[in-house]
Amino acid sequence: MIGGLAGSLVGTIGSAGTASAASCARVYALVIPGTWETNSGATVHGMLGPAVSNLPADVVVRQIRYDATAFPWDDGGAVYGKSKATAIANANAQAASLVARCPSASIALVGYSQGADAAGDVAAEIGTGHGSIAPSKLVSVDLLADPRRAPGDPLVGPRLTGQGSGGPRQGGFGWVTSKVHSICAPGDMYCNLRKDYYVSRVAGFLAETSDPDPTQIPQYYAEAAAIFGQLLISGGAPAVAGELSDAKARQQINAYDDFLRSGAHVDYAHFEVSPGVTALQWIHDNLAGL
Repeated sequence: MIGGLAGSLVGTIGSAGTASAASCARVYALVIPGTWETNSGATVHGMLGPAVSNLPADVVVRQIRYDATAFPWDDGGAVYGKSKATAIANANAQAASLVARCPSASIALVGYSQGADAAGDVAAEIGTGHGSIAPSKLVSVDLLADPRRAPGDPLVGPRLTGQGSGGPRQGGFGWVTSKVHSICAPGDMYCNLRKDYYVSRVAGFLAETSDPDPTQIPQYYAEAAAIFGQLLISGGAPAVAGELSDAKARQQINAYDDFLRSGAHVDYAHFEVSPGVTALQWIHDNLAGL
């Protein structure tokens, strides 16, 4: 899949073979924007724009282009699962090409929303030995509003009690865990969904698997089992019926509506991870200091 999608990558990687050190950056930051922030032909960083602007000369930004859609009616776009899969494939291909061309260079991953979902999956593949580059070549992973944030993921900012709406990555980040920085506003239900909001968790799972990859079937089973296993533990079969009832669904629809009205998902330019330091400023400083 990677080879077939490599043509949609941003920029021109250059001629085959290893480039001279003078033509290579020390760090390449691969930036994956969120849903509706870009497309396969645009170069727009969206929410992450301030975080990846005005970086040192030896940190070069490369945007990963992809559909960045969630529904097939998004102006001819792809369903969420297929859109994210394109971002993952393009990021893997870009990382592999850059490392092959510039062996001394390192890769940083930066993503927001659906882009964080994709960047996190790429990092998890690399960290568990299934990625396109060696774990040692990945120096940083900045995930802003990651829909697959797990409670145990390294967190920058206030403590959280929920998890990503798409469910945690079952295998974690492996060897690159210490390089991961997850940022999530407490009121952002995409990355901090209450664990007892089972209807929303099922909806998130269905979005993640909306374009199923046959090679990921065991992962899908594990994620589904995690949701329904927790439901059964909480009260057996009656709990499943109760949690998936119309009343529970209405409660969560109302909560989701309140969340959208709050603007928590699109206010990271103002959300502070520590006094006087916004989420975007933190990511910028982290990239600048690599």
